[in-house]
Amino acid sequence: MTTLLILLPFAAAVLIWLLPLNPVSAGSLALLAALAEVGIWIQVVARFDFEQAGLQFEQRRMWFSDLDVSYHVGVYGFSVWLIGLTVVAMTAAIAYAFWVGRERARFYMGLMLFLTGSVVGVFAAQDLLLFYAFFEAMLIPLYVLVGVWGGPGRLGATLKFVVYTMAGSLLMLAAIVVLGVSQGTFDLVESGTSDDPWLFLGFVVAFAVKAPLFPFHGWLPDAYREAPPEVAAVLSGVVSKAAVYGLLRIAIAKFPEPAEDFQVVVLVLAAVGLVYGSLVAFRAPDYRGVVAYSSLAQMSLITMGLFAFNEAGWTGAILQSV
Repeated sequence: MTTLLILLPFAAAVLIWLLPLNPVSAGSLALLAALAEVGIWIQVVARFDFEQAGLQFEQRRMWFSDLDVSYHVGVYGFSVWLIGLTVVAMTAAIAYAFWVGRERARFYMGLMLFLTGSVVGVFAAQDLLLFYAFFEAMLIPLYVLVGVWGGPGRLGATLKFVVYTMAGSLLMLAAIVVLGVSQGTFDLVESGTSDDPWLFLGFVVAFAVKAPLFPFHGWLPDAYREAPPEVAAVLSGVVSKAAVYGLLRIAIAKFPEPAEDFQVVVLVLAAVGLVYGSLVAFRAPDYRGVVAYSSLAQMSLITMGLFAFNEAGWTGAILQSV
């Protein structure tokens, strides 16, 4: 069922791109696929055993046995709610885009569905390379959605977004390769922990750019101001939560000692981001600025919960994310 959650949006996107559909048909098919995705997620929640700890709805198929790289997906108690956030919010975004009548509807709706599948894949991936593939796939439709359907300054906003996210992605790729080779496996369930602070920082910086967190938020205001309204909402409400999953599932879980060593640094930066984002949001001249900087403040608050290193903090962080 986890694989179905991931593949359904991708299949619907390809279908919309290939068929000669008019705008109404393309929007209707995209909305139907998004609603079907919500229905599948409801089935997952109904069958999920929240009293049982650990991974559920797990599926694994080996790809490269020498490196122990596999297609490995599944959901935890916290990630099932992040997936629910994704499918519901993306359905609302697709419905809004259909309602306002976006130009080049086939291309637009296909990109929104492609983004849906990528984000769900991020929350379900249990292999580091698979996680990275979905993480990068998530960025491709965002570049196009902002760069093609954005406002007058969309090209500059897209370029800044690309530069920031690619820098973070390269850091994370290097950290993934080193961690996977040193552990002898890229599987998140089978691999152990590491005490390497540089690998920890590589992951944290990559997730801090994606969130974004202070001081890696340089791409934030332009992207939010130039993106279509529903894409700005997805950036704030859905895409940023990929960083929450990454921090909790990888940075904190796989690097417990470095996480404790850098706890104070991260908490101080998060506190600065919370105050700074809140103040700038109050003084923002437009609602897009309010959304952008309030998102920075919210992600800073969530990060403080994650790095509190207790169950109440983690529960609060997930609750704030959803």
